[in-house]
Amino acid sequence: MQAKKPNPEKTKNPEMLTLDSTYRIGNRSFIVEPVFKEESSQTLGEVLLRLMKSESEKL
Repeated sequence: MQAKKPNPEKTKNPEMLTLDSTYRIGNRSFIVEPVFKEESSQTLGEVLLRLMKSESEKL
């Protein structure tokens, strides 16, 4: 799985940044509530991918 660079027009929509998202990897579901620094050097997608991989490695 690769992280994609988000479309800047999509990330500027404040409504999209406040919605919870559910990601399914294998038989696990990850419910994500966006809480992040807007001035971060990482994209939200990169942060989520790193966290999900870390959680999956614990199994």
